[in-house]
Amino acid sequence: MPVVNTAVGDRRAEHVFVNEGLFISTDLQRVSAMKIGTSTRAEIDAAVRSTIRHLSHLLTLQWDGKDETSALLDRAAQQLELSRRPHAGSQTFYAFNWLKVSATLGCRLAGLRKTGPAVPPGTCPLTVEPQWIKVGDYIETQAGLFRAVSNMATPRLGTKLLHFHAGRPITVSHPTTVHRPVERMIISDSYGPPPYAPTR
Repeated sequence: MPVVNTAVGDRRAEHVFVNEGLFISTDLQRVSAMKIGTSTRAEIDAAVRSTIRHLSHLLTLQWDGKDETSALLDRAAQQLELSRRPHAGSQTFYAFNWLKVSATLGCRLAGLRKTGPAVPPGTCPLTVEPQWIKVGDYIETQAGLFRAVSNMATPRLGTKLLHFHAGRPITVSHPTTVHRPVERMIISDSYGPPPYAPTR
């Protein structure tokens, strides 16, 4: 999936890049790890809704014609049939069982999704201290999801509070990998800050 601009209210468009294979598989792996004894019905229902979204999206993508892929797509389509989907009146055990089967199918399909760049195109990865993060740098806020920094603050020395056009801000207080657009790179980015101040 390419870099997309998503308008949020009257604010500037947010720059987001999604490595959809990694993003979907990571989310569905979290769903697969759920246990019926420690999950509330509300949590199961929320996971069902997100899994339906992921499977529906996977079915819209272009795939190779391999037998394995076609078989997985057919099974995913069957899971999405309205007669099979869990609803508010479904028993919790049925909803949970549907969820585990569907999440496993989605993970296998997402694992086959190898096309497209894995990181924001036109960027260079850098590991930098918090004070060297710049507006416009992409941060991987969750697996496969990169957001561009829109603003930042320094709540205390050695710490940055990073803001995005949408979503919660994050606090960074340790060396972090950013993906910096190449047109914003300067020579010192390749070597880091000078080790000492020049003598006078």
